Formats: sequence, structure tokens, C-alpha cells
Amino acid sequence: MITNLKDLCHILEEERNGKKVVLATGTFDLFHYSHLSYLEHAKEQGDILVVAVKNDKCAHLKGENRPIIDELQRVAIIDALKCVDYVILVDYDPSVIPEVKADNSRQEEWLIIFQDVFKELHPDILFHEINPLLEDARERVFERYHIKGVSIERGNITSTSKIIEKIKNDKWPKRRKVKFYFSPDFLIKI
Repeated sequence: MITNLKDLCHILEEERNGKKVVLATGTFDLFHYSHLSYLEHAKEQGDILVVAVKNDKCAHLKGENRPIIDELQRVAIIDALKCVDYVILVDYDPSVIPEVKADNSRQEEWLIIFQDVFKELHPDILFHEINPLLEDARERVFERYHIKGVSIERGNITSTSKIIEKIKNDKWPKRRKVKFYFSPDFLIKI
């Protein structure tokens, strides 16, 4: 269900009832298998999976031509996944002052984007990819907001940045044409 932070907090007051709320975050631009795997692993950590998707302004912090897919489509894609219970869109407001110390600009951006979610949602678990640039700030967030951090290695098979680079450099692997025929019981490859 796509909602906003305020409404989600009210919904979870009723629904939480001893259930573990897991928060996963990301941009999810050019949705790919590593995104799906990340969210499926996040769901395994608790009962209710909330995904905070960065809006277009946040995504633009990744680079001039980002996002490729606009926020409304990205949120709809995440909402369509059976492992996801709730989706919210988060914003970047540079006037926000982080309550937790930031050691670098990446940490400061991350804190500004997600601080209200940590404060108001009170997730039990923040499921995240390991990112050395953010680790110190994350540890401070875990302590301040009483959140358990669960990390996963960053997928090295696929990333949106790698996909964009392949497209720019026209380095998509050449594939031979394969025909598939479907039967009720199995897929036949010719």
C-alpha cells in the first residue's frame, strides 16, 4: 500500500501489535533483480516491510541525469511486490538539521532524507546494504532511535549505475535469439 509517513504511523499503531517492522530504503531506479533480492531479504527480517523510496529530488543527488524512472512509477513498482507491505516516498530538504552527527556530506544527505522516518515510524529494524561511507552515521542512528541494524552485502552483479554505464557505452552482451514455447507444465526452449 502506498501511503505517507503520517498516515503510515497511524496505520501501524493498530497493526503493529507485537509485530516487527522492518524499514528498507532506496532509490530503486531501473528496477532489477538485485533490488528484488534486497527487498525479499528485508522481508525475512520481520513481519511488516516498509520501503522508503527516495523521491526525484533525492534521486537527483546521485547524478545530473537521475532518476531515469520518475518517483510515481518507482513507487508503483515497489508497491506491486508481494514482499512489500507499505511504501512511502521520502524527500530531501537541505534546511533540515540532522539530529545525529554526520562525518561527511553523504552521511548528512542520508540523515536529512531519512531522519523523520526513523523518528516517527520507530522501525524495529533498518535493513541496509553495507556502505562504509554511511556506517558511522548508521551506528549513531541505531543508538539514538533504538533501531536494530541488519546489513547485507551490496549486490555486485547488477546495479542501476552499471546498467546506465552499459547503455552509455553500448556494452550490452550480444544475445542469440531464443524461442520459447509454453506448455501447462513447463517451458520448452528451442
